[in-house]
Amino acid sequence: MNRISADKPAPLYHQVYRLLKTDILNGTLHFGEKLPSEESLTAEFSVSRITVQRALNELASEGLVDRARGKGTKVIYKFTPKPVQAPLLGVLEEIDSIASESTATILGCRMHNPPHSIGAEFGLKADDKLLHLIRTRTRAGEVFGYFESWTAGVDVPEDINIFVHSSRHLYYRKCGVEFNTIRQTLSATAADETVADLLEIEAGSPLIHLTRSSYMDRDGGSFLVDRLKALYNPTLFQYQMELKVD
Repeated sequence: MNRISADKPAPLYHQVYRLLKTDILNGTLHFGEKLPSEESLTAEFSVSRITVQRALNELASEGLVDRARGKGTKVIYKFTPKPVQAPLLGVLEEIDSIASESTATILGCRMHNPPHSIGAEFGLKADDKLLHLIRTRTRAGEVFGYFESWTAGVDVPEDINIFVHSSRHLYYRKCGVEFNTIRQTLSATAADETVADLLEIEAGSPLIHLTRSSYMDRDGGSFLVDRLKALYNPTLFQYQMELKVD
């Protein structure tokens, strides 16, 4: 945390203020959290107490923290994560690249009634079925991911082995299914016994959990046509993004 230097052009109080403000705005210091005491921050940043006080007062003047005598300083800014905008073409190219550089093992591929929660997302009727595809992917002899998808508007291909070395989306595009919008959510989860066995790891091991919902515009509305759950072994797979200011 101590990245304060008298050699930098900005005053010391402003450097402390900027570091704390960044942690508040990005959610590292969350709403309701009490900041370390002035004495602790003075020692942490190796600056004077007056410097710390001025930095905290700046944060208070912007409505980011509340300072009360005898109670310390508390974060009052509520962080709300915002989705990262990225070109759709780049996402699809990334998906195709991962598929072409790995080998899939098909564990299941059939038309099937989805669970009620998923069927509700698609707006299905009781007897409507989706293409249910389950597979793992291997690269350099190691299983790095487990994938389960539900897709509308397509049937089981004549040869399910087309998914072994290529992306599902190549088949979907041939079937006339084109995505206009993709929403992804990244989180973490623990491997259950089934997935742990498939990924050759211990049950309870941490996994990267990606949920990808793909939509198609039709009849003036946007409709869900594909929902993917992907579980990645973080020791074998990392999800990286490079963001630049236009």
